Amino acid sequence: MSLPKRKRMFKKTSHTLGALVCAAMCGSTLLMVAQADEQYNDFTRRVYVGAGVGATQLEPKVPNAALSVAENTDAGFHVVAGYDFTSRLSAEVYYADLGAAEIAFLGENVGDINYQVYGLSGIAYLVNSRSGFKSNANGMGTREGLSLYARVGIGGVSADSMLDYKVNHATHLALGLGAEYGFRNGFAVRGEYRALDTDQQYASLSLVKRFGKVSRGVAAAGLATLPVELPDVGTDVKPPEKPTISGVPSVNFAFDQSVISSLAAIKLDELVAAVGDSDETLTLEGHTDWIASERYNYDLSLRRAESVRRYLESKGISRARMTVRGFGEKQPIASNETAEGRASNRRVDIRIN
Repeated sequence: MSLPKRKRMFKKTSHTLGALVCAAMCGSTLLMVAQADEQYNDFTRRVYVGAGVGATQLEPKVPNAALSVAENTDAGFHVVAGYDFTSRLSAEVYYADLGAAEIAFLGENVGDINYQVYGLSGIAYLVNSRSGFKSNANGMGTREGLSLYARVGIGGVSADSMLDYKVNHATHLALGLGAEYGFRNGFAVRGEYRALDTDQQYASLSLVKRFGKVSRGVAAAGLATLPVELPDVGTDVKPPEKPTISGVPSVNFAFDQSVISSLAAIKLDELVAAVGDSDETLTLEGHTDWIASERYNYDLSLRRAESVRRYLESKGISRARMTVRGFGEKQPIASNETAEGRASNRRVDIRIN
C-alpha cells in the first residue's frame, strides 16, 4: 500500500474515531445535565414526530484548484422521530436532504453535489420560560412554553452527483442549538441552527407533535403544595348529609385558580353576616374539575378551601371554627364533559356543623 493511500486511510479513521469520542463526551455531558436535578416524578414519557424546512450552507472539498464551489446555499427539509426520556432529555433519529452545492470548472457550472444526512442525536432542554432551570415543575417537564435546548449526535452523510465526487468522511458529528415553543395540545414549533461536521450547516424551522396525555405534576408557578396524604374518597363514599348553608351553597373559581372572585366575596360577606356572631363551626370543602392529574387537583382543591378560610378569617370568623377539606375531582356536581359542567365543579362548598 502506498504511503499517500495509508495517510488518507489514517486520516479518515482518525476523523471517525474523533467524531465518536466527541459524541460520547458531549452525550455524557448532556446526561449529567439531564439528571442534575431530575426530581419530576410525574413526568410522562412520550413519542413524537416532526418535519421542517430550512436553509443550508454546503462547503464540499474540491479535489483541485480548477474546480470551485459556485453556489453553496440551498433549501433543505428534514423529518424526525423521537422519545422524551426525562423532563430534560430526549433522543431522536433524523433524516435530512440538505439540497445541493453547484460546482464550477474554470468558472463554468459543471454539476451539483446533493447532500443527505441521517443519524441519532440527544437533545438536552436547558431552560424554560415557565419553570426556569428547574425540571420538577410544569413547563420543562410538560414541554410547554418556550424552551432552549442543545443537540449532540452522530450519523452518516451521502452525496449524489454526476461528477466524480466522493465525500471525505462518511460520518458526521451533529451539534446544534435551538428554541422550542410547546402548546398544551402536544404541538410545538422549533427553530434551530445545526452544524453537521465542517461541510454542512442547516438553519431550520419545524413542527413537532407529541402523542399521549401529559401528567401535570403538583407544582404550579408560585403555588406551594402541602405534604398531606390523599383521602380515601372513592366513588362509594357519600357526601356529608348536612345541607349546604342556606344562601351560600358554594363559591366558584376560575380555571386552575384559587383566587376569591368579586362574586364569591359577595356570597362570603353574606355568610359572615349570617353566622359571624354564632358558635357554629364551618367545614370548607374544596373541589375541582377533572383536568390535570388527580394529585394536582387534590392540592388545588385544598388551596381553594384555604383561600375561603383566609377570607372568612379576615372578616372576623375565628380560624378555630373552620375545618378545611379537599376532594379534588372526586365529587363533581355536573358533567366534566362540558365547559359549563367543569365551571360548576370548580367550587368550595360551605357546610354547617
